[in-house]
Amino acid sequence: MLARRRKRTPRLAIELDDSELARACDRLASRSTPHARVPAVPILERLLNSAGHDWDRRAHRLAVLAATTRPATQRAWAEQRSRHADAHTLFAWGVMARGDQTPVHLEEVEEALRACAAAAMLDPSDPNPWVVRLGLLRQQRQPPSHVFAVWREIVARDPWHREAHLQMYAYLAPHACGSHAQVVEFVDQVAATAPITAPTIGLPLRALVDRYHTAQAHGGIQALTADHVWSGYEAVRVMERAHTHWLGHSSRLVHAAALADLNLLAYALTAAKEPALAQPVFDALAGVVTSFPWGHGGRDPVLAFANAQRRADDVA
Repeated sequence: MLARRRKRTPRLAIELDDSELARACDRLASRSTPHARVPAVPILERLLNSAGHDWDRRAHRLAVLAATTRPATQRAWAEQRSRHADAHTLFAWGVMARGDQTPVHLEEVEEALRACAAAAMLDPSDPNPWVVRLGLLRQQRQPPSHVFAVWREIVARDPWHREAHLQMYAYLAPHACGSHAQVVEFVDQVAATAPITAPTIGLPLRALVDRYHTAQAHGGIQALTADHVWSGYEAVRVMERAHTHWLGHSSRLVHAAALADLNLLAYALTAAKEPALAQPVFDALAGVVTSFPWGHGGRDPVLAFANAQRRADDVA
C-alpha cells in the first residue's frame, strides 16, 4: 500500500489515503447548510457500515468525521437513529474532539458519556464507544481507577487500538494525571509487545517527537540542546526500526493511520538531520501532509513539509 509513489504536490489530507472517506467528506461538505443535515445521514451510515469490524478503520473515519462535520449534524444523526451505535459514538467523539480545543460544558460531557453507554449497549463488540469514554475521562482528569476500568474494556475488544493508546499515553503524561516514568513504562511495554504491523507501531516515535518538542518549549539550554534527543541510543533504535520495517515491509503497513506514522518518521529524520534517510519516506508519503507534527509551534505544516522534502531530495 505504501510503496514508492510518484512525487506529488504536498497537501493536507486529514483522510490520509482513505479514498472512500475522502469522497464522503466531499459530499458532506457540499451538503453542509443547516437545511441539508438530514441527507447527510445515509452518507455517514454507508461510510461507517462499510468499515465492518475493522475497528481501526472505523476509528479513523469517526475521528475525521468528528473533526469535519458540524456538531448539529452529529446531534441530528444521533437523534434520528437512536438505535444506531455509530450515531451515538460520532456525537460523543465530536464532543471529545472539541474538548481538546476548548473546554466544553459539563452538561455536554455528561451527554456524551450517556451516548457512549448507549453505543456500547447497541454494539457490545465495538471498542470505539469505550475509546471515546476514555478520552472524555482523560479530559475530566478522572482518577486512575475509573480510567483503567475503561482501558480494560477496550483492550479486551481490540488490544492494539491506536486511538486508545494515544488517549492513555496522554492521560499518563506529566502535565495530565501521570508522570514521565509512567509514560516511559507504557511506551516501552507497547514497543516490546505489539506486533510489528499493529496500529500502535508509531507510539514510540510519537513519544520521541513529544520529548523533542518539550525540550524546545523549555527554552534556554534545553532548547539549544533539543537535537540531542535524536542522538540517544533509544531514539536511534526506534528510528532505525521504523525505517527498516515501515518501508522494507511497506506492503504490510496497512493500518488506517499508516501515513500519519510515516509523517512522524519523516519529521523525526529531518529533525535528526538525516535527510538522505528521510527521502524514501517522503516518496512513500506522496505529498500527504498531517498537521501534527509539521504544524507544531504555529508553523504552516505544508510549507514545513515541502521545505523538508526539498532538502531530502537535494541530498538523494
